[in-house]
Amino acid sequence: MAAIAPTLLATNDDPARRTWPVRQAMLVGLLALILNLAGNGRISLFDRDEPRYAGATREMRASGDWVHPTFNAEPRYHKPVLIYWLMMAGTALGGDNPFGVRLISSLAGASTCLLVWFWGRRMLGERAGLLAGLILATAPIVVAESKMATTDATLMLWVVGCQFCLWELSQRSSWKLAALFWSLLGLAILTKSPAGPVLLVASGAVSWWWGGPTSFLKRLHWRWGPLLCAAIVLPWNVAILMRSHGEYYNVAVGYHIIRRATSGLEEHGGFPGYYVVLSFLTCFPWSALLPAALYAGWTRRRESPVFGFLLGWIVGPLILLECVRTKLIHYYLPAFPAWALLIAWLIVAVTESDVVLDAWKMGRLAVRFLQVIATGAIAGLWAAAWFAPPGLRLACLVLSAVMLVGTLLFHVHYKMGGIERATPVLIASSAFMTLLLGAWVLPALEPFRISGVIGRRLAVLESRENAKAILCTFDLPGVVYALGHPAPIVRRLDKLIAQVDRDQKVIVPLRPHEVPVLQRQARLDVEVQETIRGYNLDKGRSETLIMAVIRPKGPGLAKLPSPSVIR
Repeated sequence: MAAIAPTLLATNDDPARRTWPVRQAMLVGLLALILNLAGNGRISLFDRDEPRYAGATREMRASGDWVHPTFNAEPRYHKPVLIYWLMMAGTALGGDNPFGVRLISSLAGASTCLLVWFWGRRMLGERAGLLAGLILATAPIVVAESKMATTDATLMLWVVGCQFCLWELSQRSSWKLAALFWSLLGLAILTKSPAGPVLLVASGAVSWWWGGPTSFLKRLHWRWGPLLCAAIVLPWNVAILMRSHGEYYNVAVGYHIIRRATSGLEEHGGFPGYYVVLSFLTCFPWSALLPAALYAGWTRRRESPVFGFLLGWIVGPLILLECVRTKLIHYYLPAFPAWALLIAWLIVAVTESDVVLDAWKMGRLAVRFLQVIATGAIAGLWAAAWFAPPGLRLACLVLSAVMLVGTLLFHVHYKMGGIERATPVLIASSAFMTLLLGAWVLPALEPFRISGVIGRRLAVLESRENAKAILCTFDLPGVVYALGHPAPIVRRLDKLIAQVDRDQKVIVPLRPHEVPVLQRQARLDVEVQETIRGYNLDKGRSETLIMAVIRPKGPGLAKLPSPSVIR
């Protein structure tokens, strides 16, 4: 393995730098786009984040207010405004529905794959670039986040664009690349506040420590570059500061940045090594090759700045995020393109060096990882088929069969022709698995996902009963989005009675134990309409909800009961 690295680094005379193979671009782009879009229109939004972004986009469009985002008629200060503007464009093209609000993420994910393909050709050579684009396009975590109406796929595109500019600036001076870097950095800040800059700094620090390039620092045009970034970031930030009287920064900075860094918010804590374990599971099968790629890159980090750059990009954010108390796997998403580039380099290096992967200790470990994780996943899918509802059993069996066939074909091709011949099998099986999940399995879950069912039934009953929909303790954002308009959330009994007195007739989803509590109230008339059972993905449990119409009963409600929570 000692001689595989230097021969693969593209030079200024590499034809890959001068050509633009349309077929390769179409292969990477179309594959990524098909996987990212498959089933999006038939899968309702996943609580809790997707409905909040989608609902805020809908309310911003309805109000015509492009500065002050709201969700359920309340200010939403979780993230900056750019994602809502982009989602408004997505819904203009795809409609005000799950497909439309997810369109921007799907396009951003596919664009990132194309950028990685283009960059890989320039940095590592034509074959490695193509492989890197295909690996990223079929990585399950990247496909999943590119199907979500959130900020993460869009942020990944901006961060990868910034990294591309930094690498190119380390090779040559260009004011255009510097301007592009500062513009993309501004878009990253306007998408997810400091997340983009912080990840770039963490990547750059570790990259510098391990021999990555630093010459780009002198070519970033510091005199005018930060001003360009500020011109993108400041107008909306000043506007929201004035509109919210500073409350946006109390929430966005004080709560969603400082408290996320120091405590596990919304039950999103994690164990030491959280990102390592989850990355291996959510990026399979490519994660099995990462330890070998990391080791090979580490041993050659002094031979070329490419390796220090990619290693810093992989390890820097990992160290940073492990120190943050709130942990979610998509925080690490902008580092997965570096995985794809380094793994692609390893595959091509092994292929072109006449070295069998099994002859190397880390290579044998990669093959064992593939076997162990695939075996566990197949067994898990078989077990799930026994316990899954009838509509999902066939899907579980088919997925396990696809994974089994893919694993067997990989080993057959690997024995016959090594990793070069086996890699297309990994690409095809991973693409087919993610396609099945998006186009078949997730849509098959719809009847069991209770928040969307409740929201749609509320809309029907609201119209049929001529009653106002309100929410009590079952108040998932997915219910509000599926309902189609804001709904008051009332958790205290005295507030509920006041709401009923004001509206005269309300329709509300109640948990079974709440119905007798309200029926014992002398001033309320509670009429049960229907019972709905489903699965609450947010809590990971089955739930039963009772749709009830509530009217005032008796002469007025002048004397309200003492404040108490509805239980």
